Amino acid sequence: MAKKISVYVSEEMHRTIKAAASLQGKSLSEFMVDAAMRALHNPDRKAASSRMDQIRASVKTGISLEEILQMREEGRRF
Repeated sequence: MAKKISVYVSEEMHRTIKAAASLQGKSLSEFMVDAAMRALHNPDRKAASSRMDQIRASVKTGISLEEILQMREEGRRF
């Protein structure tokens, strides 16, 4: 059985959320449940940063930071 959660927000926030829900063709409840699910399933910034560090460590490249910056600058000259 579904449980009810009450959250108090300002009138301005309520109007903003209600308008966003409407633009997506959703009820306020559907919109808020979707937002909660996205928040629960998306990694927080710390976890995402840690994962990116792991990916960077696993990628071997022979290009230094200085070379990348130089290539970027060369691309801007054209």
